[in-house]
Amino acid sequence: MNSFLNPLMNPNLGAYPMHDADVDAEPVNQFEGRMGEIWSKDDLTNSLNHLIHICRDGQEGYLQAAEHVKSAWLQGLFQQFSTQREQFATELTNLVASLGEEPASGATVAGALHRTWIDLRTAVSGDGRDDAAVLDECERGEDTAKDAYETELNKGLPDHIDRVVQSQYQDILRSHNQVREARDAFAH
Repeated sequence: MNSFLNPLMNPNLGAYPMHDADVDAEPVNQFEGRMGEIWSKDDLTNSLNHLIHICRDGQEGYLQAAEHVKSAWLQGLFQQFSTQREQFATELTNLVASLGEEPASGATVAGALHRTWIDLRTAVSGDGRDDAAVLDECERGEDTAKDAYETELNKGLPDHIDRVVQSQYQDILRSHNQVREARDAFAH
């Protein structure tokens, strides 16, 4: 066999050049969704940041709601839901950070307006501490969270993100039902 045609057999040619896969590797900027759609890193980050804002709004809203109710039971429930939403936001923030992106921080203007509405509504209702009125507003907030999660889940998120968002969504549904049942109980 001619060593000129087979570089591995010709010691004068030096070592066979090895391909370094890491040199050509580009960062992953696309992810496959549950239903086969392709997600860009930016689109995925935007969806997760939207949910982070929803969770921060819920966290702040429940803290404020706890301050506006007379019932110690409702105060505890609202504080529990506030902590839950803080944990959700932290989980989602970690997912965004794992993509190498900047997670959202803070609440939204819409959330701030909703909290202002709670203040106004409870102030107008008499002593400013009408539990049923606060529960009505909390249910509205839960409807917003439920809708936001459904929208993002219906987009077919990548599996590893879908599992986290789906788990949070199930907890939001339970919270929504608890708020609705409490509202019905306090309305009578």
